[in-house]
Amino acid sequence: MNIKSFAIIAGVLALAACGDNTPNPDMLKGANFVAAGEGADITLSFDANEMRVNGQVVNLYNGSYEADGGNIKFSPFASTMMMGPMDAMQTEQDYFQFMTTVETYDLSDGRLTLRNADGKEIVFQQVESVESETAEETETVESVPADAVAIPVAAEPAADAK
Repeated sequence: MNIKSFAIIAGVLALAACGDNTPNPDMLKGANFVAAGEGADITLSFDANEMRVNGQVVNLYNGSYEADGGNIKFSPFASTMMMGPMDAMQTEQDYFQFMTTVETYDLSDGRLTLRNADGKEIVFQQVESVESETAEETETVESVPADAVAIPVAAEPAADAK
């Protein structure tokens, strides 16, 4: 093998080793995130086995998603229907509307950035775990960075039926 052939092969192997920076959808599986919202923080957890998400703003929510490379699409979310402070309710409404428009994502350095076609984005910080208990209890977030703290939301008592 001459030097020219060796240089070409080495160059091709070096380029192949670099790879592209396309996000890997498998990195989302089982991951948990928190984003600061106005009036309430937003939690987002990806199921480890299915293409499903769940989380909480004021209400608990869940839905499905599809991801391929750097593209991602979320279904409209189903959610509980508790009331909360007006600014938190507005954050939740804006978040639910935004998520149906998300087209791309980037996951690097513990940050998940979701973007729509208009360039609007939301940035989440990855956390170890987000535990949502029953709707009558509060949310617990463990190992949350200082700039991403979830706010517990207490359920309202049920009205007595007559």
